[in-house]
Amino acid sequence: MAETTELAPAPAGAPLLHAARRGLGQLAVAVVGMSGLRLDQPGRRVLRALVWACLVAAGFAAEEQFRAVAGSGAVRWAAVGYAVVIAVLYYGGLIAVLDAAVARRFTHAVGEARAVEGFDFVLGLLFLQQGLCQGLLMAAFPGQLPEVGVDGLWVVLGVVLGIVGFGTKLWAAWLTGLNTYYCRDMFLGRATATDGYVVRGPYRWLRNPMYGVGNLHGYGVALCYRSVAGLVCVAVFQVLIYVFYFVREKPFIVRTYLGGTAA
Repeated sequence: MAETTELAPAPAGAPLLHAARRGLGQLAVAVVGMSGLRLDQPGRRVLRALVWACLVAAGFAAEEQFRAVAGSGAVRWAAVGYAVVIAVLYYGGLIAVLDAAVARRFTHAVGEARAVEGFDFVLGLLFLQQGLCQGLLMAAFPGQLPEVGVDGLWVVLGVVLGIVGFGTKLWAAWLTGLNTYYCRDMFLGRATATDGYVVRGPYRWLRNPMYGVGNLHGYGVALCYRSVAGLVCVAVFQVLIYVFYFVREKPFIVRTYLGGTAA
């Protein structure tokens, strides 16, 4: 008589544990994706991860050096110059390429798949460089805000702003997806968002949570450095992203997702 082996029943909490692990994994992919590395895209993932990791390491090393010689005129000029270059490349590049003939010609020349892969990689690097240049500027101009009566008040305020700002941006990016976060639809010139025009979550109360409240974390980091120059830099970058929004993104959204009628 043949023996039969019965599988032991799965623990009652196994599905919940699996769902929790999957959710945390997706959250990590979203956070890293917002920082410039798309782990959800298979093409050349190892190479992209190595480039991203090297840039992050170089950025942190540079920040330590900037802190060590904070106040040096050469360091301050270098930080300001770096921020200006990244601002021109990032915001100027977005306006020049997205929803424009430049993207169409590039896509036609190399094929859509390769064009999208290249665009995601370059845009991801600019996402990363945008954060690094602001951090270096703050490290080069620290301690400009006066001390207040309560020890650590600037840090506490900075942490609060950081949580609110990054939490809002992550929530918005989670709902719209990384493809939309990376302006995939504008690059291709057609609607690609599976959920269409999102009106859930923070979009129920805020017209543009990523560019508005979602930028508060930058001010929060500047407060932790007590850097007036950092606050100014974050404000300038926020104004520039709104310039991009009104010049390129909003007309595309109205035309593509709203049938030509503004929300």
